[in-house]
Amino acid sequence: MLASGERPRELHWYHAGPMLFGDWGTSRLYVLGLAFAFTGRGSFWFIAAMCALMIGVGWCYEIICRLFPDGGGVYSSARHRSQLLAVVGGLLLCADYVVTASLSCLDAFHYLGIKDIQLFGLIPVDALAAALTILAIGGLNFFGPTKTGTIAMVVALATVALTLVIGIYCLPHLHTMKVESPFRNGVLHSWIGFTEIVLALSGVEAIANMTGIMVLPVEKTARKSILPVLIEIVILNLILGAAMNTLPDSILGARGPSGELEHTGDMLKVIASYYVGPGFAAVSAIVFAALLLSAVNTALADLVSIQFMLSRDKELPHKLSGLNRYGMPMLPLIIGTIIPAVVVLIFPNVEKLAGLYAIGVVGAISINLATTSTNYQLPLGKIERGFMQFLTLVMLAIGLTICLEKPAARSFALIVLVAGLAGRLATIVTSKAAKVPVGVRNGYLAFAVASVSAELLIAILIGDDWKAFIPSLAVAGMMTFASIKAKVYREAILAADKAEHIAAENEQKPRKALMMQTGSYTPKYRYMVATQGNPRLIEFAIQECKSQEAELQILFLRHLAVTPMGPTVPPSLSEDTEALTLFDRLRVQASEAGVPLRLLYGVARDIPDAILDMAVTHGADRLLLGTTKRGSLWNAMKGNVIQSVAEQLPERIGLLIHA
Repeated sequence: MLASGERPRELHWYHAGPMLFGDWGTSRLYVLGLAFAFTGRGSFWFIAAMCALMIGVGWCYEIICRLFPDGGGVYSSARHRSQLLAVVGGLLLCADYVVTASLSCLDAFHYLGIKDIQLFGLIPVDALAAALTILAIGGLNFFGPTKTGTIAMVVALATVALTLVIGIYCLPHLHTMKVESPFRNGVLHSWIGFTEIVLALSGVEAIANMTGIMVLPVEKTARKSILPVLIEIVILNLILGAAMNTLPDSILGARGPSGELEHTGDMLKVIASYYVGPGFAAVSAIVFAALLLSAVNTALADLVSIQFMLSRDKELPHKLSGLNRYGMPMLPLIIGTIIPAVVVLIFPNVEKLAGLYAIGVVGAISINLATTSTNYQLPLGKIERGFMQFLTLVMLAIGLTICLEKPAARSFALIVLVAGLAGRLATIVTSKAAKVPVGVRNGYLAFAVASVSAELLIAILIGDDWKAFIPSLAVAGMMTFASIKAKVYREAILAADKAEHIAAENEQKPRKALMMQTGSYTPKYRYMVATQGNPRLIEFAIQECKSQEAELQILFLRHLAVTPMGPTVPPSLSEDTEALTLFDRLRVQASEAGVPLRLLYGVARDIPDAILDMAVTHGADRLLLGTTKRGSLWNAMKGNVIQSVAEQLPERIGLLIHA
């Protein structure tokens, strides 16, 4: 169970590694085709250069994981230098996750062979299918996390095995590789081609965000998670990049009905078909599509997580942290599902989505590396700091190039930044703790609405050329300036929070007293009931306690289905209206029955584990659980709480199931 800011460290390297591969390794499925689409027969050299960059970034993120064991993602690490910069990094991550979901889902259907088909001659079927699938995955997440972690691990391992088979079959043919000089069109053109495939770095932020739940020592766990994945990606990317350039021009240069290269989105399937066989390629394509859909699910979860954390830190509206009964923040889930579905319909093309993708990836990594390497309070060696600063300059150069060469990407990034900063500004000035004068507050709100509207209108009416970029950048600059000016109100909010925390600590004893209530007898036993308000179970428990002269312990667990990307304060009892209402009613019921009562509240990500922990901690002699009417499909997705508890419950604690 979670105390203030505390998170269970249960993530081992053999869990984190496949999770990282699910993010980092998935990019191979579209980067190969994109590399050829942008750089032709010189693509092998660009893939090799990208592998070198991945090695450097991977090493830097090992260092970041060591330095930030409670969360080393850009939002957590950058706020040690600047809260505003951390928010900007978090918003760029949001842009990254949006396009991750869109691109991965679209590419999954390409691997399944659904592409180059128009519905009514207007809507691409693959984009429509991707949008509907994103909505469906978001709908499943309404019920909180399912037991997909094991499935994702199996799919990741199956992908590694299948890719290894493909690589082995390709090895005897690599000497026939046809390559051209990477500088055949000039150094500048080569640099631009290199930046086109920088999205291969996507996913590395994921491992840094996991450090808060990694088993100790984090440095060792992170290294063992990153190193095997990095070795696999680099070696097989080089082999597959070479194998791609052994294919004949008739395959690599094939174009679809729209005139675009036909195999940009499913190049690994093409290589498998050519060297291993069509049957193997068809089976592999299903596994690859499953991995891509798993990446969609992960991206949606990450989108929800960062919105939730920004809300808990009072950077975004408090409503974004509201949980449904399954522990899922609803508004972030709706936002995080609808936007990627819309994006894939607006940009129904792998190459266009790749451009949008890169800007968020590069921006987030650049900010993380820059804020870490220039923080001289951190224990960094000279070589580590120097290399990290050098890599920061490289990433900034890549980001600038993308801004110059990808107008849609810069427009997308600016829209996300302005919308996010506008939401932050509105949150700050409308907070009661900030005590913003009405006129000033209304002025800030009007400016926030006008900025978002202007940014959207510029993108829609003017487009993505330089005429749009300059006013868009000006709007983003003014929004940033307004955010800086509102810093004094932000500090007032933090000061009020600190005062409230101190007051809560001072009132802790009286609050604890309210959680206990004596009865008409001295209890001989302790009966614990885990429930969120089942009236039949509660009534049965009261009668059972009365007949056995036992203390009634009511355990209300609020499921938190999202893992914040860094240390944050979890929801408390004072925020939980449902729990407070139930506890008020229970005090009356127990008092009328003369039953001693102890009220317990907790926030947990693993409900069975939390029940077991509380039962042992509070010395329960018997544990009462109620059955549900949910069927086998639900149990397969979510797991059976009663079964999980029964398997691990100490023998001294009796278990009573009430139907």
